[in-house]
Amino acid sequence: MLKKVILAAFILVGSTLGAFSFSSDASAKHVNGNITWYNGVGKKGSSGKKLGHWDCATKIGFDVPRNGTKIRAYAKAKPKKVITVYKNDVGRMPNAVLDVSPKAFKALGYPLSKGKVAGHYSY
Repeated sequence: MLKKVILAAFILVGSTLGAFSFSSDASAKHVNGNITWYNGVGKKGSSGKKLGHWDCATKIGFDVPRNGTKIRAYAKAKPKKVITVYKNDVGRMPNAVLDVSPKAFKALGYPLSKGKVAGHYSY
């Protein structure tokens, strides 16, 4: 009888713990550097997906999140602007760590003529 009670308790505890999702910020990635824009909208990204306004490219060999990864990009604008884009391409980017579409770049609070802005991204 005692064995059945202990077994039932283990099952109850195990099923309760299984209902929770444990995530750690330690696994989150934070990348500092310039954010630039490129006109990839409508073109095929490295993921094979047709790129939209909220897709982005990360720097080849520098940071390699999976295709489709949700990325939060932060520009050091005042007030601070944040956009959400999705990694579906890669590029060489000699002066940047993230490329976004013109629409996404403007959403960071800068005109396209600025070209690049200091910031960071995380996922």
